[in-house]
Amino acid sequence: MNSRASAAEAVVAVDLGGTLTKIAYVARDGTASDIHRVDTLRDEHGVVPPEWLAGLILQTAETRSDLHVVGYGVVVPGIIDMAARSVRVAPNVGWRNIPLGQVLDIETGLPGGIGHDVRAGGLAEWRLGEAAGVDDLLFLALGTGIAGASVVDGRMLQVGGYAGEIGHLHVSVADQHCACGAYGCLETVASAAGVARSYQHTCGVGRSAYEVAELARRGDQAALQAFAVANAGLAEALAAYVVLLAPEVVIIGGGLSGAADLILPEVQQALEDRLSFHRRPRLAIGTLGSDAGVRGAGLLGWDHHLREGR
Repeated sequence: MNSRASAAEAVVAVDLGGTLTKIAYVARDGTASDIHRVDTLRDEHGVVPPEWLAGLILQTAETRSDLHVVGYGVVVPGIIDMAARSVRVAPNVGWRNIPLGQVLDIETGLPGGIGHDVRAGGLAEWRLGEAAGVDDLLFLALGTGIAGASVVDGRMLQVGGYAGEIGHLHVSVADQHCACGAYGCLETVASAAGVARSYQHTCGVGRSAYEVAELARRGDQAALQAFAVANAGLAEALAAYVVLLAPEVVIIGGGLSGAADLILPEVQQALEDRLSFHRRPRLAIGTLGSDAGVRGAGLLGWDHHLREGR
């Protein structure tokens, strides 16, 4: 019997980050194995070479002789045109107008899917995690910045890669300029970086969001105020989202989800106070944790493989 034909099938899944890149093998049912991280390589101009990424995929594909790798799935932070499998702009890795799928197909000889890191996380939570079976949801990633993945009537919104930038919605409690160039964006107060910045603005001491959360649990007033501002911004943004798209569930992911005890009860109550006849979404923490993105990348790889009929 041909050992390749009898081997278990998998795709190489890659969650590309500006500093660290996560890689795994993902089976057709979404199960991930051998999840590991490597430092993201940059050239002398600070750009991540697509050829390095291709080499990483090939090296991973050839490492496990017991697996038959049928393709790849790669997710990237930025504006990603999933249908064209191209990166419009990804500042964190120095890319603009890169036909990434075409490049990787040629370099690796494998077929693959390309997507957005947060939408991939939302895809994984939708199919495999907290929101399995739900047709209307928002996956909200609270990390260094804020982005969302929207599922409406059983379909994830893409809009040429522009959907989901809820972190750049204006909220009244935000009183500073955002890195995007706009003023008053949600992520300036409700991201992990925003919480840390609010705390430092109040007391003049720099702390990480994790440290601010620990202080808030101990009753520190500056830390509690930082989360109060974050929660007010989140409630305002989510109320607008609920009025427009009526999710059944809002799933919180990203690094700040570790402070869910300081966020969810307050935001849930604030939504109750703001809404009238609208559907009240259930707020929940994602069950896949930090692996949601790489597992979603694997699902994209399998979707592409099955769609192409290979």
